Amino acid sequence: MKPRADRIESMRQWLLGRHPSLDSLALDAGTDIIETRTLDSLDLVEFILFLEKESGRPILVETLDADQLRTLDRIYEAFFEEHP
Repeated sequence: MKPRADRIESMRQWLLGRHPSLDSLALDAGTDIIETRTLDSLDLVEFILFLEKESGRPILVETLDADQLRTLDRIYEAFFEEHP
């Protein structure tokens, strides 16, 4: 299993690749990527597919909560962190 920092960096790089004009220093694990429009509706499906590939498990869109996608920290907690 990849360490948390590596997973967050992978997500960060994916987003920066989609939006090269973003200031890479301004996109950290706590940045609200929905409010800042770093992740918009056009990117959402591809980002979910990316998360599925990275996590190795399906993400059910019908149970998805927008708050799970607000920050890279929350995304990690929702889709990569082991839950008992």
